[in-house]
Amino acid sequence: MAVLGPGAPAVAQTKKIGTFGGWEISIVHDKGKFARCVADTTGPNNEGLRMSFGDDGRRHFILPGPGTSGATDEAVIVFRPSGKRFTFRMAQRSPDRLWSPVLENSFTDMFFESKRMEVQLPARNVKRSFDLGDPETMSARIDGCMTSHQ
Repeated sequence: MAVLGPGAPAVAQTKKIGTFGGWEISIVHDKGKFARCVADTTGPNNEGLRMSFGDDGRRHFILPGPGTSGATDEAVIVFRPSGKRFTFRMAQRSPDRLWSPVLENSFTDMFFESKRMEVQLPARNVKRSFDLGDPETMSARIDGCMTSHQ
């Protein structure tokens, strides 16, 4: 998302749709064209967890990063209450955000069935926990957002 000042060229524009299942749903246009639907929630110290659903069908989650210069981190994700674990590399695209690789269906299926998600970044000795609210309600609203822009 770009924050634009007077005279700055418009790159990405975000329009908030509303809050559903504890997630704030928004639609993002890039250069006037639909780019993705996103869902944001909050974590410790109001650091948000974001799920991104692109017009190309790709899904990512974006974590608050530790603000250091590392290029990649291995993340261990543990869903609650199931205890199901996923491990993959996260890329640091900005000092304060880590991006997942494209999410597989097995990950998103487990995500939408869970209430909490623990994230561990062992190399940085970081552990965070996120309340997922009602991800099924969020999913239904994201589906609606995506369908309305296809």
